[in-house]
Amino acid sequence: MDELFVKWLLYADTQVKPLVCEFQAIVNKMNESIIKRGMKVNVSKTEVMLLKKAKVRLNAIDMEGERVEQVKEFVYFDSLFTNDGKYDRDIETRVYAKNKMNGASLAIIISKSVSRQAH
Repeated sequence: MDELFVKWLLYADTQVKPLVCEFQAIVNKMNESIIKRGMKVNVSKTEVMLLKKAKVRLNAIDMEGERVEQVKEFVYFDSLFTNDGKYDRDIETRVYAKNKMNGASLAIIISKSVSRQAH
């Protein structure tokens, strides 16, 4: 993408109101840049999330004639991101998953059907 466009994205948190007002135009420019490079955005896998603290309303965003889903949370590289910017649920989810794995491992270790002899 163009250097100027990337700067807009990097500093989006300090330019919330202009970003929201012009977000559709930014999405269009990003999509044009992607198409120019011979790629295509999978709109069905694309989501947009506005942080609660922005205190603005985001209008519907369209790409390639399809509506981009607006979400309150999403998972990215196994981390849960929420629109309130908190990590509580992400931490709870990770702890629960680890406890579940540990319980399954313990069940195997104490199982009478598992041989304890080294081969």
